[in-house]
Amino acid sequence: MSDMSEVREVNWETPGHEGVQEHYSDLWFLKQKPEKGSIITARYEGASVRMEVLERPDAETSIARVIGIQPDDTSPRDTHKGLKLGERVRVPDSRRAFVRYSEED
Repeated sequence: MSDMSEVREVNWETPGHEGVQEHYSDLWFLKQKPEKGSIITARYEGASVRMEVLERPDAETSIARVIGIQPDDTSPRDTHKGLKLGERVRVPDSRRAFVRYSEED
């Protein structure tokens, strides 16, 4: 397990219409729990953030590395309102939008 002191707590936005539990509950592939290596997305301050899952410290949380930031109104960038590419963050399952590239796909 990694050093948890290096993991940033982020105020993720509610996923809204892209949320796993709220809108896509009938789609089997979005019911999957992320695993190490999965790519997940979440919303932060008006941007879509893609992350690679590094570990799952419990059944409802991912520790992930930011690999992409796409603000709604501009092109991709390395930073957005204090969030940076490469940063390690905690992502509760209730705040993530998608799981992609799981080993089970």
